[in-house]
Amino acid sequence: RILRLQRVLVDYDTFSKFELALGLNPSDARPYQLQLARIIISIFTLLSVTAGLIYSAEHIVNPDIPDYFTALYFTLTTLTTVGFGDISP
Repeated sequence: RILRLQRVLVDYDTFSKFELALGLNPSDARPYQLQLARIIISIFTLLSVTAGLIYSAEHIVNPDIPDYFTALYFTLTTLTTVGFGDISP
């Protein structure tokens, strides 16, 4: 579903139609808002896909990753290079 949202952010006209559908005034939108929305959606997509891949690869062999949200926590701590050390692959 997140990839469907990225199709809305293709160009400025499509983004304006999306804002109109949400009940917002499309004239208030600026091109930098479209770029910001693309960046945020791309980061969210990266996190979601990576968490899904980690969960599907690790939940059988690693009992510390029992569900998707634990995999998301592991993904966030790994990608931000914090690495709390409480879960390891």
